Amino acid sequence: MKLINIALFVMTFIATSTFAQQTKIEILQNFLGNLVTIDAKTANQGEPLVTVSELVAAKAAKTIELTKENIKPALETAKGYKTALIIVGRHTIVKITGFDDCIQSGAWGTCMPKGFGYIQKSGQLIEKANYINNIIGVPDGQKRVMYLFDQ
Repeated sequence: MKLINIALFVMTFIATSTFAQQTKIEILQNFLGNLVTIDAKTANQGEPLVTVSELVAAKAAKTIELTKENIKPALETAKGYKTALIIVGRHTIVKITGFDDCIQSGAWGTCMPKGFGYIQKSGQLIEKANYINNIIGVPDGQKRVMYLFDQ
């Protein structure tokens, strides 16, 4: 009886883990809309932003690696595009939702607009809506790339 309970627990854990991984892909696909299509069969299930980074890099009209020195002109450039995404490392994705409402960031040295996105923590995607400096963090050694789309 104990062996059956352990087997059921293990099967439930595996099924739940697989479902959670599928959910991350579905969440990101809904977030990205028609910008790119994520193939759940070939996507990096553990770190789906790795796959998303590759897909958006291939489709973006323009990409800019963000630094404290270039963020202000990069945000000005982004205003000319329909969609602006920022991906930080393998864990954070944010879409700029508007440029009219911004807050001055001392760390970045410019006015940072609002955004909506996800941060992956402990294997889960955590939804975030705030000024982008509060989502992408402070300038440091992490790679932050802005992807700009005409669509």
